[in-house]
Amino acid sequence: MKRSRKAVQAARHRLAGTLQSALTLKEVESAFLDEVGQVISADALALYRLDGGPGAVIGVRAKVGTDFLDDYEDYGRSDDPVLDFVVSHRRPIDSSRVMAGDRWEACGAASALGVGGYGHSMEAPVMASGVLFGTVNFARTPDQPPFSGVDLVSARLTAEQLGLAAERALRFEGTGRRTTMLEHALDRIPQAVVVTDLDAQVLFRNRAADSDPDLGTHGAQGQRPGAVSEVIAEAMEDFRVRGKRVHTRTVRDASSGRRVVMKSYRLSDQHNAAVTLLFDCTDEQSGRLPLWDVLSPREQDIAELVSQGLSTKQIAERAFISENTVKQHLKRVFAKTDVRNRAELVQLIWAAGSRTPSPGAL
Repeated sequence: MKRSRKAVQAARHRLAGTLQSALTLKEVESAFLDEVGQVISADALALYRLDGGPGAVIGVRAKVGTDFLDDYEDYGRSDDPVLDFVVSHRRPIDSSRVMAGDRWEACGAASALGVGGYGHSMEAPVMASGVLFGTVNFARTPDQPPFSGVDLVSARLTAEQLGLAAERALRFEGTGRRTTMLEHALDRIPQAVVVTDLDAQVLFRNRAADSDPDLGTHGAQGQRPGAVSEVIAEAMEDFRVRGKRVHTRTVRDASSGRRVVMKSYRLSDQHNAAVTLLFDCTDEQSGRLPLWDVLSPREQDIAELVSQGLSTKQIAERAFISENTVKQHLKRVFAKTDVRNRAELVQLIWAAGSRTPSPGAL
């Protein structure tokens, strides 16, 4: 039964809304199959995903018998003037318009359609990000009328909406894969990594943070009161209220006695979030000084020389650099370790070790 233009337009709008509300590619395909029958009357329909051309099928969702799909792949696809036109011209076409009737009847696609009990074919290209993503295919039995101009318009609009939905779904799924990969990578890092919003509510913690006794899963937000949590809250206040971008603090947790360097970085403004890394200061058995994990190799050298009580001139001579370069390195070391001068740096370094500072330390 022929539907009014108003009914067809309403069906198009419903289909577009359903497609655009789908998140994953599978949901997009299901939405198409469930709703497109209200827009285009067809006895069989399919959505093919292509990769590299009309012969490279990587997926198909259809409302048609598998025998017909097999026959079409065996001898119909390679000789399908409708598909060739769609791929070449990037616009929909139907079998009644692609060529004269006798020539159409002689092609492989028409033979496959005939064996399946169909007589009319219509296809439209689905473009995603400027690339041929696939085709939508419709077929009618011989006793039905050929596809009309209105059907071609509906096929074009449907394919456009399907392409937009597929493009969005591919981005969504790609983001999900990248997020999972990033989480797995962060789980390999030995330091605890905590991502919070600027109100200090935990958004993500890596495996080291989950297993850290001072970041145990306590409370609704997965953190408990304590020195570590308090410093995170302090850092977020600096970011939120004072506009700072980096916050460093060395703390000792009252319950565990651990001394850690906590380094927080505000992410871009649009994310309204920050990441905090925890570095253990105590590693006496290995002979490494505390704070090494937050300093570059050159900064580690400078801090080691400072801990030995050397002056700026002596450090410059020992490291084969200028005194001004030593001062620049020290500024960065002070910022990263949250100290104000050489004396505090020496005190911080030696406080975590078993040795005492040399008498000449400044």
